[in-house]
Amino acid sequence: MNTLFKIAARNVLRNKRRTAITGIVMMFGIGLYIYADSILKGMDRMTIDNMVNYTESFLKVRTPEYVSNLQGNPLEHGIPDPEATIRKILAADPTMKAAAPRTRFVARLSNYEDEIPVLATAVDPVRDGEVLRLTDVVVQGVWLDKAEPRSVVIGADLAAELGLGLGDYVLVSASTVYENVNADEYRIAGLLAAPDPSLNKAALFMTFPDADEFLGLNGLVTEIVTAGRAYPALDALLKGADGAAASVSKALPGLQADPIRVLAQDYLAMREMKGKFSSAIILIMLVIAGVGIVNTILMAVYARIREIGVLRAYGMTAKEIRRLFTLEGLIVGAVGSLAGVLLGVAIVAVTSTYGLSFAQIVGDVDMGGIPIMDRLYGEWNFGNMVFGFLFGMFVSFLSARIPAKRAAKMQVTDALRFV
Repeated sequence: MNTLFKIAARNVLRNKRRTAITGIVMMFGIGLYIYADSILKGMDRMTIDNMVNYTESFLKVRTPEYVSNLQGNPLEHGIPDPEATIRKILAADPTMKAAAPRTRFVARLSNYEDEIPVLATAVDPVRDGEVLRLTDVVVQGVWLDKAEPRSVVIGADLAAELGLGLGDYVLVSASTVYENVNADEYRIAGLLAAPDPSLNKAALFMTFPDADEFLGLNGLVTEIVTAGRAYPALDALLKGADGAAASVSKALPGLQADPIRVLAQDYLAMREMKGKFSSAIILIMLVIAGVGIVNTILMAVYARIREIGVLRAYGMTAKEIRRLFTLEGLIVGAVGSLAGVLLGVAIVAVTSTYGLSFAQIVGDVDMGGIPIMDRLYGEWNFGNMVFGFLFGMFVSFLSARIPAKRAAKMQVTDALRFV
């Protein structure tokens, strides 16, 4: 076997150009796969982190009746005794760090000339800031905890569309808990520019005291948002939220605790499609590389017919001939696969350290409510790097078997005619 390997290695080095071309194709195929996988996982992490930090939170507690009528954001299905519920949530699982009440309702915002529907949220400004990071994205003015009574914070794009600015007054109208429509005037205390375009274009926030007076809530809370501990990887975050939701559900049997996996289920469904897309990339590239290996080894077979005849005449069996050419293919595949992994590692090292300005690539685009703005960082996935290398070797082995079998079938007399 050692002798066969030496012969195979010598033959690979002898055909430098064909070897280099095939290896380069494999290198770029596997490197592209590792890069694409890293970026897609980075996009997943960025998106889920944005949902956790700005819109949905780690897990959300609501009544089953509210969830079943979620599209209408109904005000008749509140959480009974929200303060006691918050205490139970924090005590149910050690990963829970904070919780805050919220009440969502559909409203209309007017500048007295034009009117736009918005998704409004009543919050406890201080406690909400312990769960979500909206205070970090107030680009003008202040968050509600520092604002005067009868103030609101709205999305910067929403304000621009209505021609409004900081300190202007807006007319907010909505259906109350008594099912009549109320309208009142509020001063704009702050403008948001969050990583989620849906917040920037259609969000309004006000304090619970203002919402109680406006809608007659009388302490009604429709949902409780929560913050969990930090997790190093996306899969760990999803599993951690699942475990916390199970603990909270056990502690609060009459309520529904939905982890971020459920809250982000539409995006995660798209994530599976992206996974199939990335797999298709490596399949196509490695098929191309496989064709190159077949061509490389087949050309080597025809170029070395006389050598095959001599080897057979000296007693080398058909099985050994087949092994020889298979080894040549595997050597080419190993070089190309290893180079591809190294290329992928280099690219991931750069993207995970410096990131990509995703906002410059797509702009402020609302992808069906999926937050995509932010700096995108690649994610390390050593398992996929190993898979890319092994898959490249597997493709190389299969590709080399075709010409190897052809070489093994040559008869000594036919081969020696070329001597």
